Amino acid sequence: MQGNEKTAIPMDEKEPGMRRYRLPDLLSPFIEQQLIKIGFSLSNPKSLARAILGQSDFYIEHPQQETSWKEHGFRAAQMAYYFPLNWIRAQAVLDRGAAVGFWRGIDSYVEFGSGLGPFTCQDRYFKTGLCVEPATEAQEIAKNLARHLGITRPLAWEQKFEKKKQPDAAIFSYVLTELPQLPSWVHEMKNLVVVEPSTQKDGRRLMNLRELLIKEGYYPWAPCVHDVECPLLAESKKDWCHDRVKFDAPPWWLAMEKHLPMRNRTITFSYLLMKKEKPAPQPENCARLVGDSLVEKGKTRQMLCHDSHRKFLSWLHKDAGTFELPRGEIVLVPEDAVNKGTEIRIRQIPECGLLQ
Repeated sequence: MQGNEKTAIPMDEKEPGMRRYRLPDLLSPFIEQQLIKIGFSLSNPKSLARAILGQSDFYIEHPQQETSWKEHGFRAAQMAYYFPLNWIRAQAVLDRGAAVGFWRGIDSYVEFGSGLGPFTCQDRYFKTGLCVEPATEAQEIAKNLARHLGITRPLAWEQKFEKKKQPDAAIFSYVLTELPQLPSWVHEMKNLVVVEPSTQKDGRRLMNLRELLIKEGYYPWAPCVHDVECPLLAESKKDWCHDRVKFDAPPWWLAMEKHLPMRNRTITFSYLLMKKEKPAPQPENCARLVGDSLVEKGKTRQMLCHDSHRKFLSWLHKDAGTFELPRGEIVLVPEDAVNKGTEIRIRQIPECGLLQ
């Protein structure tokens, strides 16, 4: 996008850290423009916080009930809070997919239940897009937003999905929380992208969906590094898979957050990237970190996904020192690692970062 700073700050390969993201410069003035139309403003963070808390309570009490874009409070909460977070999540998922070559050959997509279009408002990879959003109010804002951010690919909006021409991929962003199951036409798609909240309930539901899709002929490309049974389903009743990235929030966000009980210095999400095509073989020592660092006396452990067994990467501070590895990243387990029960004990910092 012309006139924007970089939105993703890469890790330092020598000292790996959690990936950091920020909003594009053009987004804040657009949000302010839209808020003023309905009696809100970024300069009045307390009023926005009240609208966000009201919407948050609604989601908690009525998780499967549709909300109205006609309500000014709902629209303000979406513009100032939920869409920026989802935009960051879309950026992160695009990066995760790029690391394993998921987007190659995907030119067209349908973003189902698109709202303001967190994926449609990205300027990477796709050539054409279809947004399915029943609320005409959301459609109009989304169209203006895409133009404002300089998205030049041909876009179309519909209230219902009509299979005139099947797109290469279907994208579902925070849709499963409102639907009992995915639409029946999904299984005809060659590529699926699903992004959901990082709650235990939604995360484990997504893990179960992975198992069902594998039976339908799909292969997981990310976050999984294998297509065998999910270890967090097979050997745990509580764990769930989710990712985490850092958020470099703008000043107006920080001012608004002072009036909210929740903080978003990091943003979490659960996601699945599935294809009806096998991914390229990865090294046998390839694994993905699916937990935060757990610092214990003299030792650090971190859950990782490697096969169908629930395992932890671990290192003794006297052997490898103290360091942190970023959740969600792919690591190559050193050859001299030793298996100790559920732990894979290492003596050095493993190679960490995106595979290309």
